[in-house]
Amino acid sequence: MKILLLGKNGQVGWELQRSLAPLGELTSLDRHSPDWCGDLSDLAGLAATVQAVRPDVIVNAGAYHRGGQSRE
Repeated sequence: MKILLLGKNGQVGWELQRSLAPLGELTSLDRHSPDWCGDLSDLAGLAATVQAVRPDVIVNAGAYHRGGQSRE
């Protein structure tokens, strides 16, 4: 099974990498990944990544945060 994980460097994404790796072929990305687009704000790049990787499952662990503003 091919798994595409977005948001690999966050707290949840880091744990998911460890949990998902034994289940199949895992491709883990974040917004700075050099080989494939993992930037959630780049829809065309994400579409190209999904077409190229052809995952069976996509897991989105990406999050938006801005320090102290996330509580406002």
